[in-house]
Amino acid sequence: MLKKIKILVVEDEALTARYLKIELEELGYDVLTPIAKGEDAIPVAIQENPDLILMDIRLAGGLDGIEAAERIITKKKIPIAFMTGYATEEIKERALKIYPLAYLEKPVDIDSINQILTLIKG
Repeated sequence: MLKKIKILVVEDEALTARYLKIELEELGYDVLTPIAKGEDAIPVAIQENPDLILMDIRLAGGLDGIEAAERIITKKKIPIAFMTGYATEEIKERALKIYPLAYLEKPVDIDSINQILTLIKG
């Protein structure tokens, strides 16, 4: 039996987080409970070791998604796909410096995420 791909959604907009969780589960993925704050995502990512983190850049709390991603990847090499609705050139440059698997502009299309996950499946 094939291992289910596990995804961590880090998104502070509750409706978006719920939509992503429902849609990805319908496609057969294992989706952890979404997290709204970057500082809360770090221990969960390290403990759960997901196959992909869908990380919003602007988050509730003290850390933005880029800072949270940097802290996560120093401990575990987990692929990250950034999502943002507020893409300035400076934010995009910061995000691309950590070599994410993808950089997606909101509204995020579930088919785009599924294509990224197809790459992870191999």
